Amino acid sequence: MKPSLRVPISASLLLLVGAALMTDWRFWSRAATYPKSEITSTAWYRPQYPVPGQSGAPLPQAQTSSIPAAALREASRFAQAQNSTALIVLHRGEVVLEEYWQGFSPTSLSNSMSMAKSILALLIGIAIEEGHIGSVEDRVADYIPEWANDSRGDLTLADLLYMQSGLRNDDRTNTPASDLVNLYLSSNVEKKALHIPQVMPPRQVYDYNNVNSQVLSIVLERATGETYADYLSSRLWQPLQASDAFVWLDRPRGHAKTFCCLFATPSDWVRVGQLLLNRGRVGSRQVVPEHWINQMLQESPIEPTFGYHIWIKARTADYPNVDQAASASFLATDTIYLDGRGHQRVYVIPSQELVIVRIGELPTAWDDAVLPNLLLKSLGERP
Repeated sequence: MKPSLRVPISASLLLLVGAALMTDWRFWSRAATYPKSEITSTAWYRPQYPVPGQSGAPLPQAQTSSIPAAALREASRFAQAQNSTALIVLHRGEVVLEEYWQGFSPTSLSNSMSMAKSILALLIGIAIEEGHIGSVEDRVADYIPEWANDSRGDLTLADLLYMQSGLRNDDRTNTPASDLVNLYLSSNVEKKALHIPQVMPPRQVYDYNNVNSQVLSIVLERATGETYADYLSSRLWQPLQASDAFVWLDRPRGHAKTFCCLFATPSDWVRVGQLLLNRGRVGSRQVVPEHWINQMLQESPIEPTFGYHIWIKARTADYPNVDQAASASFLATDTIYLDGRGHQRVYVIPSQELVIVRIGELPTAWDDAVLPNLLLKSLGERP
């Protein structure tokens, strides 16, 4: 987990970055005003572009719960102690726990951070099904001609989805010269992403890199001829019957920052979790192809905790190539989850028809094993 983005502004740093960056007033304004509450201060992220939903109707509420009340209270206490703003537990299609703190409410929007990456992966699968994209083995140069005479053009979409592209990953957060800060704060995210070089051959090293996701969204927009927000709305958000959401644009009429920022309600993240649980179905409608969901959940050849922009195992000390986030493995081996900075989480346990959503600011001592294993133990089952 990366530290909070804090870009010190000083005369020496201004000289370091040079005149090119100084012309981007949005970059400097964002750097100087970045909010302390990264997840819940959604008004800071401007401009925003709407992602229309359909109804945002309340999720079904359980009259009784097969999860013991004591376990739900313990889950709530853990979440509240970890600086959470929302916790929702859905079991067998019904909400058995819904809690809000720190002034948050069912209609409050929050920043998804990197949970948005999994949404992008779902859209790639839909675009393949619709014929806009051939397959994950397509070359990036087929969609981004700027890389046609460059080794980056030979990257496949699978390389980007698996985070094995070999593209440079300068993810420092304490300097405006880094790739990460430029992608996050600049007013031309496409230009920044396409400028980042390849520093090693693909398929050799797993490296969680935001530029992979941004390049994927460029492929998606060019293949479909639609903006990211419009494609997300019509193909996924409206079929989910979610409420209206928003994406963060680099500038007015610009590009969405797809590696990070989708602003939605906690309930709508539950809907995303239920979609994954149901293998791409919403009611009787197959919104995302089932075979694509299955493909997303196949582990990377290099990193066994990671699939196509989604996490498929607890990141314990057994996996040295990723930041440890769990003290133990998941009791249910089919547990998958979306992960955003500040420990935004959507846990999905298909074998138990269980979805857990946690939203909040950076916690003091997060442990990914706590909520899923606590609730699973309470059900008296251990798949």
